[in-house]
Amino acid sequence: MIRVAIVDDFREDAAVLEQYLYQFGGETGQAYLVTRYTSGPEFLQDRSTAFDLVILDIDMPGLNGMETARQLRGQGDNVVLMFVTNMSQYALEGYEVEAVDYVLKPVSYQDFALKLRKAQRYISQNRDTQIALHTTSGIVLLMVSQVIYVESALHYLIYHTTTSDYRVRGSISDAESTLPHGQFSRCNTSFLVNLKYVKALERDEVLMDPDNHRLKISRGRRGTFLDQMGRYLGGVDL
Repeated sequence: MIRVAIVDDFREDAAVLEQYLYQFGGETGQAYLVTRYTSGPEFLQDRSTAFDLVILDIDMPGLNGMETARQLRGQGDNVVLMFVTNMSQYALEGYEVEAVDYVLKPVSYQDFALKLRKAQRYISQNRDTQIALHTTSGIVLLMVSQVIYVESALHYLIYHTTTSDYRVRGSISDAESTLPHGQFSRCNTSFLVNLKYVKALERDEVLMDPDNHRLKISRGRRGTFLDQMGRYLGGVDL
């Protein structure tokens, strides 16, 4: 579930964005929970929900979207930010508050979906969760961001991580169900790759950081793997 705040003083515009989010969720299988606010102060005063993504209209009366974002960052909140605006000159200011992107009004679904794919990449990075591996020598607690790739070997899995390799009993499907959808992709039947660590794609191989491991991309998995890689990078065609 991705929790989204839409801050826009025009209810009609906010309703369109909410509709787009649910449409995108239906197409990708990602669930969204949307909360709408009509002003920056209303949003800032409501701390009942921890959001994964905040979509801000810049041109609002009183406290505009950019100033709302500055106050949010001043509170130490590293939530993913996206702006909607009818004035492209504000785009550069977005870098001050580390916004992932901006969308020009009137917002088209195609443009919004493209930017949303990019935002999801950053949301995944913010959601660094912990998993428990029941290894042959005991339970190991590991952060998802530490997993470089998972290898299937007979009835076991080998988690190759930034600190060590861990061997657990299970199938590659078990690993897929545990690790975040959209951040991990299978390049072949035996390897589940953390797209964060992909260094390069060379013909039928994927080169991994930090140790330059080379993993084969199977013919049957190539199309899906490249598509998921492109989505992870923000809608880039590969």
